[in-house]
Amino acid sequence: MTTGLDVATLRNGAVLVPAVLAGALWVAAPGERVGAALATLWNVVWLAALNAVAVAAGWWSFGTAGLMWSGVPLDVMLGWALLWGAVPVLLMRWVNPLVTVAVLVAADIVAMGSLAPLVWLRAGWWAGELIGVLLCLLPAVLLGWATATGRSVWLRAGLQVVLFGALLLFVIPAATFALTDTSWAQAWHRIGGPVDWALLQIAAVLVLIALRAVADFARHGGTPFPWDPPPALVTCGPYAYLANPMQVCAALLLVIEAAVLGAPGLVLAAGVGVVFSAGIAGWHERDQLAARFGAPWLEYRRAVHDWVPRLRPYPHRSPARLYAAVTCDPCSEVAGWLQRRHPVALTLEPAEDHPEDLRRVRYESDSVVLQGTRAIGAALEHISVGWAVVGWVMRAPLLGWLVQLLADAVGAGPRSVSR
Repeated sequence: MTTGLDVATLRNGAVLVPAVLAGALWVAAPGERVGAALATLWNVVWLAALNAVAVAAGWWSFGTAGLMWSGVPLDVMLGWALLWGAVPVLLMRWVNPLVTVAVLVAADIVAMGSLAPLVWLRAGWWAGELIGVLLCLLPAVLLGWATATGRSVWLRAGLQVVLFGALLLFVIPAATFALTDTSWAQAWHRIGGPVDWALLQIAAVLVLIALRAVADFARHGGTPFPWDPPPALVTCGPYAYLANPMQVCAALLLVIEAAVLGAPGLVLAAGVGVVFSAGIAGWHERDQLAARFGAPWLEYRRAVHDWVPRLRPYPHRSPARLYAAVTCDPCSEVAGWLQRRHPVALTLEPAEDHPEDLRRVRYESDSVVLQGTRAIGAALEHISVGWAVVGWVMRAPLLGWLVQLLADAVGAGPRSVSR
């Protein structure tokens, strides 16, 4: 069963109908706009990837041409992204998102078979439909709902990491390859040699630094998205050394991608990102943060720069305490080593004086409590930028567990202290 409409009419309708519906809801539901924008962006990224895979796997194909990428019409993907992203989030003040999702899934199953000659279904198309619901629709609505309602900050931040990571590692390289007539296969085949592996290790460290910045935002109630920021001024972690560590890491990662993949166009993309961050985004951020935080923000910006890190942490960064036992030789040696390096905004206290019975070195700040080697890693942030990077690596997922395991194995395990 088909609609009987020609491919041009179907293509225009697939774009205009969702756009008009989303536009009307955008005007009617201003409080959900940020969530709707993120949900749409999520679908733009993952629907394009899914449809490229579907075309390659033979699940379905598109009977049209012009403004295409990997056999996928980009304008149709934008309309689909609006329908699966903006519409359910903007409707949520009147309709439960789960109801909207159920209606969209049912409508998609019915409509997909009637969109020929725009979309031709093949055997196994239901697998692509199921993946689309799980990969595109549900996470997008979840991200939009959490953002619009201000709930589940760690979920919001985590989904944003996945989204912006996909933009950085997939969308931007794919766009660059399309413009330079290069394939992913050609790029992958040239990776190898000690220089590339060294660059990849540097990239891994940059990813850890960016994730640490995201985690510090999440602990203060916000996310990396400029319109979903933390309510408090964050001056700890990477922000004690750089005002925009995530943008710096993203630009450097693009440069490393360019070197490893042999794609000079990614250097241009990094340059565009730097100009945008320093220009439009920087102007918006400065105005917003100056209005929200006033004198503390202005003082912070005078001391901490956008692109050149400080050697020592911001002197007025959020303070913290490190509790190390005086009666424990390894603990007291660590405390003495830290004290000789004059840590900034870090007070060293005897673990024997803590109100709780501590069995490991303990780090406490306004946003985090850590123990063992993770506590020592957090304390290193208070010394210098080099030691801070070591500390962020020590606290990384899995690596932090491994470092603690090794420390316990050589005699730095938990122990009781006299109070």
